[in-house]
Formats: sequence, structure tokens, C-alpha cells
Amino acid sequence: MPAVTGLGSGLDIEGLVTGLINAESAPQLALFASRTEKATSLISGFGEISSSLASLQSSLTALESADTFGAVSASSSGATYATVSADPGAAEGSYSLEVTSLAERQSLVSGDFASTTTQVGTGTLTISLGTPTYNSAPADTTTYSSFSADSSITAIDVTISSGTDTLADVRDAINAATTLVTASLVKNGSNYKLLLSPTDSGVAKSLSVSVADTGDSSNTDNSGLSQLAFNNTTSNLSQVRAGSDAAFSINGMSLTSASNTLNDVIDGVDITLLQQTTSPVTITLANDFSVAETAVSAFVNAYNSYVSTHASLTDYNVSTGVSGALLGDFTARSIADKLRAQFSATIASATGTYASLSSIGVEVQTGGTLKLDTTQFQAAMTADRDSVQAIFVDRTSGGSTLSGLASTLDTLLDTFTSSTGTIKDRTDSIEDQMTEITADEIEFNRRMESLEARYRSQFNALDSLLAEITATQDYLTTALDQLPGFVQKPKD
Repeated sequence: MPAVTGLGSGLDIEGLVTGLINAESAPQLALFASRTEKATSLISGFGEISSSLASLQSSLTALESADTFGAVSASSSGATYATVSADPGAAEGSYSLEVTSLAERQSLVSGDFASTTTQVGTGTLTISLGTPTYNSAPADTTTYSSFSADSSITAIDVTISSGTDTLADVRDAINAATTLVTASLVKNGSNYKLLLSPTDSGVAKSLSVSVADTGDSSNTDNSGLSQLAFNNTTSNLSQVRAGSDAAFSINGMSLTSASNTLNDVIDGVDITLLQQTTSPVTITLANDFSVAETAVSAFVNAYNSYVSTHASLTDYNVSTGVSGALLGDFTARSIADKLRAQFSATIASATGTYASLSSIGVEVQTGGTLKLDTTQFQAAMTADRDSVQAIFVDRTSGGSTLSGLASTLDTLLDTFTSSTGTIKDRTDSIEDQMTEITADEIEFNRRMESLEARYRSQFNALDSLLAEITATQDYLTTALDQLPGFVQKPKD
């Protein structure tokens, strides 16, 4: 607001009021600003600490799992013939694999239809899955002499009604009724065929299709819905490929499988057969200690990142005179102390050759950071993998669970970072203080506004009084000048 001179006295009332209010309010407003800045810095600092602790906690997930320390690498000398993967804990070893034939899915195909909208017929298709016996005299591997349905699989009934009985409708109805069978349409020149296949490969997943034809009341002729019959009495569909099992050998032992994915032949190992081999393929399983080393290294890096964050927030730079946001803060110091204590504490789950981080190559450095000696770690894993695992992973002994370092740290970090943890409590307290500071500042400004109004009222009153005095003085001067014989003394 521009300065306004007192009309009666010439006083700079606005300047006087502003000066007085500024002199009285400036120190307190500076204090409010300082307290707010300090609280904001604390919250920001704890945000950084919380973030670094969350990253540290994430790094513990792999270390809490026995799979990390039991990782196994699996390789195939002929990846175009067979691929392999292994579960953690699978035994080391080498196997010779030969593939004679792959497992196949059966394929049944209908006769030709002029279009996809050609009506097939009405009635019910009953599809069963099981094992067929093929006719053998004369030699015939395309029609059934008998069929043994799999009792564990309920027969699939597909109802085809009038008005929804086109070739495309039949395909859609089969696919809607089950996931065990796939129906599709194949174009053959200008005509179309219905192709039926089981979802899974293997002899025991072959199809038998029986028909209850309501169109012409014949369930076996080659017209109407019975065109799709294929069982041990009727073969109106044609088998273009028989369901078959994979034939292979491992270390010279002949084996079969309904699937080309072998997940139970070697314990903990999955082998996928891709094609017939021309020479033996070697499957090799070996312990993969790199997985555990990567997990431990990630933990070390995450902890060191926290140490660096904590140091930057709690240090005082002598050369610049700048203090970290959490310098001297009890909560920040307590968190650091409790974490450091874990590296010297007894690990309940430890057993065997190794019982501490330092014994497997994880050393505490000057300044509180950790350092991983990968050579020492790999040597420890080679010598006694189970003992290294026991340092980090919980184990059971005598019916009790003994906590490993990873779960112990995880639990401790929860007390810091959870929604009810130490950091949340501390930041809630700071936010409460900020609310109080804001309320105090609002109340102070209200009081200053009231004081300003009072000052302005007082100065305006003074201005009026001075104006009256001046007016009286001017009146008296004029009156005296008019008295006969009165000569006003000139001013110096």
C-alpha cells in the first residue's frame, strides 16, 4: 500500500504503522519459517531413508528362499532336438537322450462341405476321450476295432439344433462345449472340412464321436449329423493322423510319454522333445552358484546405498557449514544402530561349516559398508552349500523354526517402514508439529492485524489532535494580529 501522509499533521502514518508492525512481527515470522523449513527437511530426509530401506528389504526376498542357493543350470548339447530346464535342488548329473518319435495329437477330418453355411444336420454329438484299438486284418491303422473311454473324463455332449446347424455353427458349438477338443474349419479348394483334434497329444487322448441324429433318425449313415460319427462301428470321419506317444530313451532305457514335455522322467527336470535325434543328445545338470552370488551382491549393494543415504543426511560438512537434514536425530541414529547390530549378532539358523557373514566373504568395512569377496563366497558354496544357505534362510530343527539373517532383517525393517513403524510414527509427529506451527502463525498474523488496526487508529487520532492544535494556533495568530498595537515578534 502506498504511503499516506496525515492530512492534519503531515505525519507519514502508513509508514509509521508499517515500520512498527514489521519490527514487531519480523523475528516471529522468521521463526515460523525456520521451524517449517526444519520440519519439511525432516520429512524429506525420512522419506529418503524409508526409500533406501524399502530397497534393502526388497533385496532380501531372494535370500529368504532356499531356491536361490539350490539353483541348478541345465543344458542340452542339441537344443534343436530337446531343451531342458531344472528346478532348484535337482541333482547334478549327465544324461544321454535319444528321441525315436514325438508324441502327436490325433486329427479327424470330415468330408467336403460346399461352404461354412452349409447345414450339417441336427441331433447330439457325444465325444469321448480314451484309448483305441485299431483294426489289424487287413492291416488298418485308421479305423477302430474297439475303444476304451477314459473313465476320469466325462463324455462331452454337444447339441446341434435346427437353425444353428451350419458347418460353422457345429464348429462353434464344439469349441463352446469343451476345452479338451478343438474344432476348426479347413478350406479344401472351393470346399470346407471340419477338423477335430484333442487338445493334448498321446494315444490315450484319442477321440470317439457318436451321433444321435434327429434329422434322418440314422446314427451311422453318411448324411445329416451322422456324417461326423467316428467310433468302433462307424468311420464317417477320416483319421489323418493317429494320436501317439513319444518314444525315447535316457541312458539307454526305453521310455514313452503322452506328451513331448517330460516333467517327471528325471526328478526336478523338465525336458521338451522337439524332433527325432540322429545321435544322442547330452543333458547336463550342474549347481549354479551365480544365482546366490547375485542375490548376496544385490543385498550388499542395497545396504551400502542405505549407509550412504544415512551418512549424507546425518553428517555435518565442516568446510561448507551445511548440516544434513537428520543430523542428531534420535530415530535415524536408532535405525542405523539396530541394523549394524544384526551383522554381529548370532544367526539362529546357522549350522555346519559357516555361521557368520564374514566366514562366507561378506565383511563390514570402515564406515559401516559391506564388501563381498566373491572368490571366498564361491569357495564356501562349493564346500558346504547347505551351510551357506542356513545363514540366510530359515530352517526347522526339533519342530521349531530357526530364523535366518534374511527373515530377521526383513522383520526388523518392517518395524521401521510399515504403516505402523518407527518412521511413520516420527513423520506423523513432525506433521502434527507443522500443523501447530501453521495454526500459531495464523493466530500471530491475526494478532498483528489487530495491532496494526490499533496503531492506525491511534495515529489517526493523533493526526486529528495535531490538526486541531494547528487550527487553534492559526486562529490565535490571526486574532492577535488584529489587536491594535500588537506587533508579532518576527521569527528567527
